[in-house]
Amino acid sequence: MFQGFNNSTIKYFEAIKKENSKSIFLENNVHYLEGIKYPLEELYYELYSYFSRLDSDLLSSKRRCISSAYNDARFCNGKPMKEYFYIRFKLNRADKKNEVGFFFDASLDGYKFGLNIYHMNAGGMEKIRQYMLCNKRNITKTIKEFNATNLLEVYGEKYVKSNYPNENKVLQEWLEKKNLSYIHEEPLNQMFYDREILNTILWAFDSVKNVYMMLKEALA
Repeated sequence: MFQGFNNSTIKYFEAIKKENSKSIFLENNVHYLEGIKYPLEELYYELYSYFSRLDSDLLSSKRRCISSAYNDARFCNGKPMKEYFYIRFKLNRADKKNEVGFFFDASLDGYKFGLNIYHMNAGGMEKIRQYMLCNKRNITKTIKEFNATNLLEVYGEKYVKSNYPNENKVLQEWLEKKNLSYIHEEPLNQMFYDREILNTILWAFDSVKNVYMMLKEALA
């Protein structure tokens, strides 16, 4: 059962931040196991149970959902070890574009969770806009319900010039964005070390589940 993260989580990341090397990783392997690997696996199983009820299309193996300790050697810039970790449950597409998914990320800088569209391109956002325009009433209702929960913030760069000035303001707010994501961020606080963080994550995921279904259908 997931009970939050712990002091070993911090000790491992502090060691890696001070000297990012495989030798430091090996020296701090106990901290990695106790502070990252084992808690992440426990969190994975809790989230797997949640997503099995929400949408079985999101279910994937631990290997695909949980970040490894190592950076990709091609892009690591001399830093072989990750200085953050994540869990992602996403809809895997053959072309790897516009993959909708739920996530939890953490590092020494803090933690965040929510709903994202990975490798999003202009074509994907255009599909979402057209879907919204074809289902204005239902999507407006979905957005209002999401806004009322106030658990996740909508992120995404907006166009300087309005392209949909005649649409209602609720719909317009999302139509005018170049991309979309729904995120809550926190510094490393007491909740990070407690099971309560799981409940908070699940409440946030519940608040955006209808948005997820909309995005899934729009990008199908």
